[in-house]
Amino acid sequence: MIDFVEFKLENDLHCILHKDQSKPIVNIMVGYKVGSKDETEGKKGVAHLFEHLMFQGSKNIKKGDHFEFVQRTGGYCNAFTSQDMTVYYENLPSNHLATGLWLESDRMNEIDLSEENLLNQKNVVIQEKMQNYDNAPYGTAMINILKILFKGSSYEIATIGNEEDIRSFLKLEAEEFHYNYYSPHNSALLISGDIDYPETIDMINQYFGKINKSKKLNRNYKTPEIFTEDRRLKIYDNIKLPVLYFCFPIPAAGSQEEYTMEYFANIIANNRSSRLYRNLVYEKKLLKSISATKYQFLETGVFIITAVAYPDSNNEEIEKEITDGINDFVRNGIKDAEYLKIKNKLDYAFNARMATLHNINGDLFNCWFFYNDTGRVNSNLQKYLSVRKDDIIESVKKYLFFVPKLLLTYLPKN
Repeated sequence: MIDFVEFKLENDLHCILHKDQSKPIVNIMVGYKVGSKDETEGKKGVAHLFEHLMFQGSKNIKKGDHFEFVQRTGGYCNAFTSQDMTVYYENLPSNHLATGLWLESDRMNEIDLSEENLLNQKNVVIQEKMQNYDNAPYGTAMINILKILFKGSSYEIATIGNEEDIRSFLKLEAEEFHYNYYSPHNSALLISGDIDYPETIDMINQYFGKINKSKKLNRNYKTPEIFTEDRRLKIYDNIKLPVLYFCFPIPAAGSQEEYTMEYFANIIANNRSSRLYRNLVYEKKLLKSISATKYQFLETGVFIITAVAYPDSNNEEIEKEITDGINDFVRNGIKDAEYLKIKNKLDYAFNARMATLHNINGDLFNCWFFYNDTGRVNSNLQKYLSVRKDDIIESVKKYLFFVPKLLLTYLPKN
């Protein structure tokens, strides 16, 4: 059971506090409700660019000093951007809580958006795109999956964005983006760890209470085109092993599929005793490996089966075997042993996650962000454990059984 205190400041900053005095550390997390889906046409990649800009100095902090201040205390900090959100966090000794709050409030209030910093971070992000996506083996897979699966929607472009859009982002546009989206009204502050509630609330008011900014937000979600038939794409790249991506549209976070598809992913592919792994990797030796995962966003989702083949593999045979595996799952059901195994695995994994303050803050934030219900953090595990075998089969039947899908295949150029 995770106890927490939840309240809002007068400027609408949502605050969530969790006290755990077992260790003299705190985790501070500031989550902003802005991601790549909120970007306007011609400005794809701006949300992620801003993650970089937020470390380039602010009203009272010089460039690079954010890391320096945190590391000097013995702590660490980082951030990430997704389609729906941008999140910043610090782990610090609890006697440096004020340091973390000062750092986060200062860059929420005003960051250094000089032409020099803007140009510098544009180049950094473009280099990151080239290194991790454009020139990496299979690096463009997710870019292509989103582009095809969510065509015409706010999720069509990957978080890394487009190079020409990043280069075209102006200083004035950056200032407006920060003023509108990096505001108390559009964010949540979470603090977990060795804290005293009244003292921490006073500190939050001291550092964040006087920040008043825009409430103007551009929320214009566009729904993706409906699949009516299979879509197929082959890409020849500088790789040695073919990889097949089977991609199925599924509902957004908060749906029943958030829980049922977790069971299915593990039963069908995600461990060495899973059905497809055992059949296609060990027995028939058609694949080098196989895995499955789900991505569920605020408005939509995708389930992906990734099959890594051998150079001389028969891809048509692989496609048939995986399709047959899904169909067999629906027609013949789930064995008690494999159902209980995954149920126990999910139970263990959930409890293991709650061993760190960072994960507790992350789950609290996700429950607030995706479901508008922070208390859901204490019922999420039960939602997983209450999934029945029939629920899993019904979800797979509805979203993966003889339905249109995207098959993306990466093949060696030679």
